[in-house]
Amino acid sequence: MRLPGLGPSNRYFIAQRDRQWPHVLTALLVVSALAVLALGLVGWPRLKSTSIHYELIQLRAQVAELEERERVLQLALERERSPERLAARAGELGLVPAAPVGLPAPGVEEAAP
Repeated sequence: MRLPGLGPSNRYFIAQRDRQWPHVLTALLVVSALAVLALGLVGWPRLKSTSIHYELIQLRAQVAELEERERVLQLALERERSPERLAARAGELGLVPAAPVGLPAPGVEEAAP
């Protein structure tokens, strides 16, 4: 009986064929290891570049959010620093404008010398 791929079914050849299996398995293992190594060498940098790109996208979104927050805070600061706002706050605290040099302040009696 002859099976395809197995060679002759003679008992003499079976032992010889069985001695070749370790070589076949070793070659298969080496080829598999090289394939895994090649996939690792190609895949690892691509995986790292993908993760770096994802981090970059997140950081760009965070920068845009922080820039918007800075803009809002700058507007609030300028609003608080405006002369109208400062005058209103001073009035709320009971402060009055300073009198020009040499003139008495309004509402203050001049002391007699």
